[in-house]
Amino acid sequence: MRLSDDPILEATSIGQRIRFARERKGWSQVELAHALNLGQRAISELEQGKRRLTVQEAATVAKLLDVPLLTFFEDTDLHPTDLDLSLLKAFHALPNDKLRRAAIQLIQSISETLNP
Repeated sequence: MRLSDDPILEATSIGQRIRFARERKGWSQVELAHALNLGQRAISELEQGKRRLTVQEAATVAKLLDVPLLTFFEDTDLHPTDLDLSLLKAFHALPNDKLRRAAIQLIQSISETLNP
C-alpha cells in the first residue's frame, strides 16, 4: 500500500474512489447521504477531498457500497475507463431490476464462456 505524503491529495484520491464505488453501485450522492444520515453537500465535499472521513465513517461507506475498506486506500487502479462508464450508463438506463439482473447474467455467461 502506498499513501501520499500530501494529505489533500490523499483526501482527493479517497474521494474519487468513493465516487467511483458509489457510481458503480448505482447510487446518487443523495442516496449515499441518506444512508449515512448526512446531507448531499457533505457527500459532494467528501468526493472532492474537501471533507475527511473518520475511520468509522470509512468503514460504513465501504459496507454500504459493497467494497472492501482498503479499496479507498490501496494503490490500485479504480479509475473507470470510457468502456466502464458506457457500460454503467447503459446498465442504469435499463427500466427495471429484472432487466438489470438479466444483463448481469448475460455478461457473466459471456465471461464464463471466454474464461472457463
